[in-house]
Amino acid sequence: MRLDPAETAALAADAVECLLPEAASPYLLIAEHAGNKVPAPWRNLGLAEPYLATHFAVDLGVDALTRRLSQRLQAPAVVAHYSRLFLDYNRPVEEWDHMRPDLGGIPVPGNLDTSDNDRRLRREVGWAPLEQAIADGVSGRKALVSIHSFTPIMGGVRRNVDIGILWREPSPFVSAVLRTTQNHGKAAGLVVGDNEPYDWRQAVGYTLNRHGLQLGLPSIYLEVRNDLLTEPDRLDQVSRILEDSLSEVAKTLWPDHAVAV
Repeated sequence: MRLDPAETAALAADAVECLLPEAASPYLLIAEHAGNKVPAPWRNLGLAEPYLATHFAVDLGVDALTRRLSQRLQAPAVVAHYSRLFLDYNRPVEEWDHMRPDLGGIPVPGNLDTSDNDRRLRREVGWAPLEQAIADGVSGRKALVSIHSFTPIMGGVRRNVDIGILWREPSPFVSAVLRTTQNHGKAAGLVVGDNEPYDWRQAVGYTLNRHGLQLGLPSIYLEVRNDLLTEPDRLDQVSRILEDSLSEVAKTLWPDHAVAV
C-alpha cells in the first residue's frame, strides 16, 4: 500500500477528536477504543461491516459515555475514531492484539501477515495522532481516566461487576475513587469492582503506563458493562454515578482546581 503525504495527513487528522481541550478540570479523559472506523485504504480489513459493530472492534457505548462525562465534568477528553482492530493504541507494539489477527477464532484478513510498510503506515495514521493528543492533553492535569466497556459474559462466564475501577499503583486518588464510586454504585444497586473484571496489575495497559504512571500521575481505567450503556436511562445512570464520584474526589483532593458543579 502506498499513500501520498496529503492522504496520510488527512487520515491522521481523522484519527482523534479532542473535546474541551482548554477546560481547567484536574482530569484528562481518554477513550482509546471509542471508535470503530477503519481508514478507507484498508477496506475494513477484509471484514463484513457487522463485525465492526461488535465488542471486538469497539468498546460499545464508550463514545457516548465519554462525551457526557466530558460535558458534565467540564473535562478535556481524547477520543479515538479508529477501531482497535486497525490498531490498538492501548497495547504495546510487540503484543499480538496490537493488530489482532482474529475475532475469537474468526480471522481478520487484513491483519494476517502485515508488512513492515503496512504497520508503519498504521502507526503514522492511527497511533501517532493519538499519542500526540494525549501528550498535549496531560499538561497541567492531576489524574488520568481511561474509559472502556466490557462484555457481560466472557468464555461462558458471567462477570459479577457492573463497573470496574482498574489500578496498578495505589494512591490517594485510587483509594478515593474506589470508595466514592462503590458508595454511589451501591446506592444505585450496581456492583463496583476493585481491579475487576480485569486486574491492571496483571497486564501492561500502555496508555496509562506511558502517559500517567511514568510521569507520576495517578491513573485508572474505568470499565463499564456494555449492556448498561445501550439504553439511554442506564447510560444516564452510569454517567451520573461516575460524574458525581469523580467530582467529589476532585473537590476533596484538589480543592483549588476548577471542576464541574
